[in-house]
Amino acid sequence: MRYKKIYLPLLIAMGVSHPLIANEIAQNQLADNNPERITIWGSAVADTSARIDQKTIEKLGKNNVANALSTIPGVSLQKSGSRNELQVRVRGFDNRQVPVFYDGIPIYIPYDGNLDLGRFLTSNLDSIEVSKGYTSLLQGPNQMGGSINLTTHKPTETLEASAGYRQGFTRNKTNAYDANASLSMSNDLGYLQFSGSQLKQDYLGLPYGTDNDVAGSDGELINSAADDKRGIVKLGFTPNADDEYVFTYINQNSEKNNPPYAGTSPQKSRYWQWPEYDKESYYYQGTTKLGDIFTLKSRVYHDNFVNTLMMYNSLKDLNNKKGSYSHYDDYSNGAGLQLAAEVRQQDQLAFAIHWKEDIHREKDDPIGDYDRFKDRTISASTEYQWAVDEKLNIVAGISYDKRTSLQAMQFENNGSITEYDDNDQNAFNWQAMAKYQIRQQDYLSVSFSERSRFPTLKERYTTSKPSTGQVAIVNPHLDAERARSIDITYNGLFSDDWSYEASIYYNRVDDAIQAVNIDANTLQNRNIGQVDYSGVDIGLKGRINSIAEMGLSYSYTNSDVKSGQIGEITGLPTQMANAWITVTPWEPIGITLAEEARSSNYSNSDASQVAAGFAITNIRVDYTASENVKLNASINNLFDHSYEYSEGFIEQGLNYWLGVEVKI
Repeated sequence: MRYKKIYLPLLIAMGVSHPLIANEIAQNQLADNNPERITIWGSAVADTSARIDQKTIEKLGKNNVANALSTIPGVSLQKSGSRNELQVRVRGFDNRQVPVFYDGIPIYIPYDGNLDLGRFLTSNLDSIEVSKGYTSLLQGPNQMGGSINLTTHKPTETLEASAGYRQGFTRNKTNAYDANASLSMSNDLGYLQFSGSQLKQDYLGLPYGTDNDVAGSDGELINSAADDKRGIVKLGFTPNADDEYVFTYINQNSEKNNPPYAGTSPQKSRYWQWPEYDKESYYYQGTTKLGDIFTLKSRVYHDNFVNTLMMYNSLKDLNNKKGSYSHYDDYSNGAGLQLAAEVRQQDQLAFAIHWKEDIHREKDDPIGDYDRFKDRTISASTEYQWAVDEKLNIVAGISYDKRTSLQAMQFENNGSITEYDDNDQNAFNWQAMAKYQIRQQDYLSVSFSERSRFPTLKERYTTSKPSTGQVAIVNPHLDAERARSIDITYNGLFSDDWSYEASIYYNRVDDAIQAVNIDANTLQNRNIGQVDYSGVDIGLKGRINSIAEMGLSYSYTNSDVKSGQIGEITGLPTQMANAWITVTPWEPIGITLAEEARSSNYSNSDASQVAAGFAITNIRVDYTASENVKLNASINNLFDHSYEYSEGFIEQGLNYWLGVEVKI
């Protein structure tokens, strides 16, 4: 109620009299006319994904993927404070239910399906796309709540080179830097690109007036250092105008620490550190035109994930380096084929098959043996795009997914080996969408779907819950979660300068997997949940006059829990708004003012911890010194508010950056 009394009138005031507005929205017509950016398989007609491009990401100062995603309507940033992980919810669905892709290649973690999107840098990305409604089944399994795709840059010029450096400050001291560089070349036969980036923070600055001895002292948030590095090599071969073959290598090395809980609940503060949070991806993608009718797309990939965790459960343990150890060494192998045919003049029929093996290896002693778990997933799908007439298109798809458990082996403390039961699961998915062109640039889309998600290895085989100290009973025979969804979206133009998007949706999740307390010391994951999510997404973007442009995104999400055992949905605010306005008073200078506002959200399922609603303001100035050199300065959290995404985990106070970019 506090949000409705304070922030909603503030938002209305901004929209009417002081428009500080928000976000890059992908319109259907833009997606259809720019097929090069669509790296996820599926009908271009059915693409209703929201998109934020590199230019907007820079303008809004979003240096990691999680923060960039939070500007898209219907996407809320969710923080796992006890693990210092940034994730997102898409119309209520969490990271396990919305897989993440690099150029269409799945990169989510084999063990638990989660991914710390705060470790993924936005520099050298071309765009970030989110499918919230119709999500093509040709892309593969487990897309119950949609999908997120990170598109890397594709060179187009004979020679491109760029470099950038930004220095961060807080409390009048340097505390971070952000650097990136890229070199690429291309010709008629193909292209080659090298890029690298690093974001390093020594600590996060506390807001002024934050009086909390647990959180830190002298304005420094304790145990908040992080260092993220990424390198990308992309080699493309284009023998003709229709065919393309691309090899990509991505190496991402990260270190992060976890600031302690500093709230008012009995939750214990802990000081965990990850000296390794590394990801390495190799993938090939090919497009081959077979005559006048058929197109074959192919992909093969190998993805590694290495994660080392040092668990210090008190400040004394941290200082003495006395703690527990956990190490993951996971990898995935996969491949896919899609064959599409132009059936009639404007119709398309496509078939796809995917194969993926996920291997999770973990140990709690540096010289110990690895526990080993292995799954194989196979998916077969088909999709038909039917042009009914000049204005109406209908797209429908079905898929069959099968997940086979190949190994589940754990070493016990006494040296014995436990072999858990295998289990096989299968799921049938379907969806359909009608898209009608009301005017030349206005489209109404209506979609229905029933999609699934297989339980993760962690959900089936975990034996403990560290946050509560409880023992978990394994449940290998968990069923897949299922979601039935309805989405109605209207995209259009008010004029040549103004575009908008409005969506209303309803999602029902059945067989949701939840931890059930058997007694005070024991729990088990079971299919006992039913949750309804419904809401509205609104986006607006346009040019006010010759010197000013603006954008707005607003989301309302209602969660209705049908099972009393689930408790409250965590990390999901009911209302979110983002706004930005860019003013160019004269050609070399651009000033962007941005606002983020969100209502309160529960931080635990029993509703005893609540992160209050907040609104924060950022400002950035860009100055074009010459054709090749740009300077920038920005201030984040301009009014130095103390705010939290997860109760008790304080976010950074006032901080500012100075930077330079050079391009050739």
